[in-house]
Amino acid sequence: MSTSLKIGAYGEGILYPPNLQKHTSTIQKAGWDTILIGLYHISTSGEIGFNNEQIISKEKGYFGNKNWAPQLTTLLTGGDVKTLIASFGGGGVGDFNNIKNIYNNNGKSFSGTNLESNFKTFKKTFPMIDIIDMDCEDEYNQDSFVAFCQLLITIGFEITFCPYAPNEIDFWTGSLASLEKSNPGKVLRWNLQCYDGGGSNNPKDWAKAIKKAIPSFNTDGFIWAGDWSRNYNKNRAQWVGNCPPAMQTHLAGFKGEPSIGGAFLWTIDQIEDYSHEQTMNPDPNPCGTITQIEYVQAIKNAFS
Repeated sequence: MSTSLKIGAYGEGILYPPNLQKHTSTIQKAGWDTILIGLYHISTSGEIGFNNEQIISKEKGYFGNKNWAPQLTTLLTGGDVKTLIASFGGGGVGDFNNIKNIYNNNGKSFSGTNLESNFKTFKKTFPMIDIIDMDCEDEYNQDSFVAFCQLLITIGFEITFCPYAPNEIDFWTGSLASLEKSNPGKVLRWNLQCYDGGGSNNPKDWAKAIKKAIPSFNTDGFIWAGDWSRNYNKNRAQWVGNCPPAMQTHLAGFKGEPSIGGAFLWTIDQIEDYSHEQTMNPDPNPCGTITQIEYVQAIKNAFS
C-alpha cells in the first residue's frame, strides 16, 4: 500500500448532534483520514437541509443544532481525521433538479438568489468545512451543475465529484473539462461509487475517459474507489453491501491502478447499526461483530 493512500468514510445522522458526540472518539480512532458528512439537501427555494432537517434559510440564517459546528471542530482534533467534506445530493432527492430550476429561473445565474446567500451562511457557520462533494444522481444538467460548482468555488470551497452511473460518464468528464478551464485544480478528486448502481465501475475506465476529454489532465491519484458496508436496505427489504473481507477482495481488484489515490466507505452509520439491524432482520450471511477499525484495515489490506 502506498503511504499516501487516503481512506475516507461517509456518515449521515451519526455525524449530527446528539449522535456525533457519542461517537466522536470511535470515529477519531478508527483510522479514517477524511469524513464526508451527508447528506445535505437543497430545497426548491434554495434552503439547505441536512437529511430530513432544514438548517439554513435566508430569513433565519443557520438554525440547526447550535452544538454541531463546535463538535465538528472537535472531530478534527486529537485523532486521525484531518478533513471534513459536506456531501450534497444522493439518489431520489431532487437536489440538482432544484439547482437547475433556481439557475434557469434567475436568468441562468445564481447571483442574488437564496441559494447564493445560504451557501455564504454555510461557509461562515462551518469554517472547518472547505470542500463540497457533488453526489449528483437526479438531474444531469451540465450547464447548471458547472455554474453551481463555480458559485461554490467563488465563495471559497473546493469540490469533489461523486459519480456512480456509468452511462453518465460524459456528464462528469464534460463538467470537469469546463471547470478546468474556468477554475483549474479546484476539483480535487472523484469519489467513484463502485457499489450498488455503480457496481460495474472500474477506476481505470473512468481515468481513461477523463484523459480522452482532457488529454493534458493528470489522473494519477485522482480517484477514490468506494464500497458500501454490510447493511439492511429497508426499501428493498434485503441485506446488501460487504463485510470487511468481501470489501477487501472487491477493492483489491483495483490495486495497482495509477489513478487510485484513496478509497472510501458508505457508511459509518451502517457499521454502527449492524448489530441492531441483525436483531430486527437476521442477516442470512452475517459478518459477525464488525467495527470501523476492521473496515479501515480491510481497505488498507486491499491496496497493500
